[in-house]
Amino acid sequence: MVRDEGVNLDSENRDASAESMLNAQVDPSLTDWRGIELPDAWPDQLQLNTFTDFSKLMRFIFSERARVVLPDGMPGQAVVPKYMLQEFHNLPNGYYSKQLTAGYIRSFNRVMLGTLQHSHSRLANTLRNCQSVLDVGCAGGSGAAALKSAGIEDVWGIDPSPYLLQQAANTHPDLKLIQATAEDTTFPDQRFDGISVCFLMHEIPPKHAARALQEFSRILRPGGLVAIAEPSPLQMHLSAWALFKQAGWKGLYFKALAWHVFEPFVDAWHKRNLSAWFDEHGFDLVEDDNSVPIRYLLARKR
Repeated sequence: MVRDEGVNLDSENRDASAESMLNAQVDPSLTDWRGIELPDAWPDQLQLNTFTDFSKLMRFIFSERARVVLPDGMPGQAVVPKYMLQEFHNLPNGYYSKQLTAGYIRSFNRVMLGTLQHSHSRLANTLRNCQSVLDVGCAGGSGAAALKSAGIEDVWGIDPSPYLLQQAANTHPDLKLIQATAEDTTFPDQRFDGISVCFLMHEIPPKHAARALQEFSRILRPGGLVAIAEPSPLQMHLSAWALFKQAGWKGLYFKALAWHVFEPFVDAWHKRNLSAWFDEHGFDLVEDDNSVPIRYLLARKR
C-alpha cells in the first residue's frame, strides 16, 4: 500500500512537472523591466520647478487634451492600441511617461479614497482558490501583488505601458510582468483558471472589449473565473441628491470626480447588458454588486 501511494505521488509530481515545463515553453518571455532604460516622454523633459513648464503641465491637465506621443525608442510601440493614445483621466501623455505615471500610481488610491486598494483585496479574495491568475491591466502592480498575498502561486500581470510595468517591477520585484493587451495577452489556450481586471474595461471601445472577453475565454480553463471591478454607473447617472442620500458626501465627491475626468468609452460600458454580453461569449454572470463608487462583477466560463 505504501509503495502504491508512493507511485501515485511520483506520478502526480511528474504530471505537475510536465505541466510546469509546458507552461515554461509556451509562456511569453519575461523582460527585466527594472533594468531596462526607457526613453523620456515629453512630460519627463519638463522642468517643473520653473513657472513656464509648470504652467504648461497645468494647462494640459485642466484644459488642453492632445494625442499621446510615444517617444522614439520606446519598447513595444506596436503593442499599444490606437485607442490608448488618449489622455485618460486628464493625465498628460496618458500612461506613457516616467514622472507622471509614477505620480498617478502614488495618488490614484488616495483620489479614490482608498477604494482602489479595497478593490484589489476583494478581487484577490474572490480568486483565492485559483492556482494561476492573470491580472489584466496591472498598472503599478498592486492588484497582482494582492493576488500573490492571497496565496495564489502563479500570478502574472500584463499592461501595454512599459512605464507602468517598470513602476510595478520596481515596487514589486517578484511579479511576472508582460507587455500585452487584454485583446492579445500572448498566453496559450486554457493557461489560467482566474483573471483579475480592475478599472480597465471602461477604458476599452466596445468592439475591443468584445475581443478582450473572447481572449479571456480562450486563455481560461473551463470553469475559470473573471473577477472585475469597474466604476459604478450610479455616480454618473443618479442625481446629486440621490447620491447624497445613498452615500453621503462621498456620493457627491465621486459624482464630481466622474464629471471631471476624461473617460471616452465609459458610457458605452455602462449601457451594455452585461448578463447578455457575458452569455454571448460563453460566460455565466454569477455576481453583480453595483454600489458607489465601484461595481463588482464575477463571471464563470462555461
